[in-house]
Order: sequence, then C-alpha cells, then structure tokens
Amino acid sequence: MENLLLEILADEALQGNKPSNIFKPSSYRKVVEAINEKFGVDCSQKHVENRFRTLKGNWNTITELCQKSGFGWDDDLKMITCDRNVYDEAVASRPSHEKFLNKKIEMYDELALVVGKDMATGSFSKGVTDIDRKGVNDVDMSASNIIDLDNDLEEVSLKKQADSSTQTRSHRKRSHANMLDDTIFKDLSSQMGKIASAIQEASLHRTNFFSNLYEEVMKIEGFEESMLASAFDHLNENEVLARSFMLKSDKLRKQWLDNFFYRND
Repeated sequence: MENLLLEILADEALQGNKPSNIFKPSSYRKVVEAINEKFGVDCSQKHVENRFRTLKGNWNTITELCQKSGFGWDDDLKMITCDRNVYDEAVASRPSHEKFLNKKIEMYDELALVVGKDMATGSFSKGVTDIDRKGVNDVDMSASNIIDLDNDLEEVSLKKQADSSTQTRSHRKRSHANMLDDTIFKDLSSQMGKIASAIQEASLHRTNFFSNLYEEVMKIEGFEESMLASAFDHLNENEVLARSFMLKSDKLRKQWLDNFFYRND
C-alpha cells in the first residue's frame, strides 16, 4: 500500500499539485480511491495523511544519518553506507535505524519528491544533501500521529469480515504475498550492502598498501631521492612485484634496487 501511495503522490508532485510543500486534497483523494479499489479496504483520507507523516519522519532520519560523521551516501544504490563499527554503534544506540543502513532505500526517488522540501517538476535526481531539512524537522512525531497505514487499514478490513469472508481471504493471500516479496527484497538489499562494504574496504586496503610501499622505498639509504622515486613508480605499476619487495629484508631490498638501477651498466 505504501508503494502505491508513493507512486501516486510522486506523480502529483511532478504535476505541480504540491504547492508550498503541501499536497492538495485532491491528491490525497486519488490515493484513497486507488487503495480502496486495489486492496478492497475502507481507506480514508485520514489514513493517508497519517502515513504521510510517518514517511516524513523516515525522511528526517535519512537526512540526519547522512550528515553524521562515519556515514556515506551511494547515489547509485540509493543506500546509506557505513563500516561495521559505525553500523554496530548506530544500531546499538538506535535500533530503529538498522533498516536505513547498508540497505537500499526502497522507492527513494519517489520518497524525495513526496516528502522532500523541493517541489520537483523534472526527473528524480535529488540527493540527500540537496534536501532542505526545514519542514522535515517540523513534523509532529508524537505517538498519536505516527500511525502505520497498513496496520490501520488491516483493522478496518477485519471489521468487514462478517460482510465478505471471501474478500477477507483474498486480502490475506495478497498480504502474505507482499510479506514474501518484502523478505526477498530485504535479503537482496542486505547482500548489496555487504558487497558495497567489501569493495570499499578492499579499495582502502590497497591504498594503504601503496602508501606503506612508498615510505619503505624512500627511506632506503645509498640512493638519490629521484632514483628511489623511479623505483617506486616501477613497483606501483606491478602489484605482484611490489608485494614481493615488501616481503624482503632491508638487505634484500637494497640488493633489488642495485639490480634495478645498475643491471644494464
């Protein structure tokens, strides 16, 4: 239901029906009609507005995390990234943040249009750092206002069981299918987050290795600085040779340099 809500409101925002960062009542009515038709429930405009407030709360969390030290943003994967230590510390402090870290944010572009400050009229190209956090911080986050749309509508649907048991069974089947889809998506997002972290760690490890290589080469005595720099450039182009050099003792390293510089003499 939330995906349908985002799809419709994102389209309404693109059509200019979000003046002054507030949707027109007609936009909410479109969502209500679409949900009732697709899911066979008694959704009201109040349900939609309550869910809209919850989405703004989620957006507030996303923007705050991206501005904290230790967190990054992958615009291709639409994912807040962080290493294992930062992740563990963040989740231990705020368990509710776990669902936003190293996992793709579902329908991020639509979410940016619907609850972001900008009234976009073009393609979905907004990044987290482009969002004006004024307006997001004005959201009332009290327990009475943060009402889960799916849960609220589920209660309404249960009241209709006496009138249509067939409709209820059909709704349960759809709900079960949606839960399976969500589980598969979360697993896939988790794997993508692990892959992104592994790539980032491998890149950092390689950078550190060549930084150490430079220090070890340049500190060897008996050679001019320009000669040592030339030897480093050669090793930098051949990682296998560079790693072999780093495993050698100081004596063997100097012998290798003698051979490198004077082998053609």
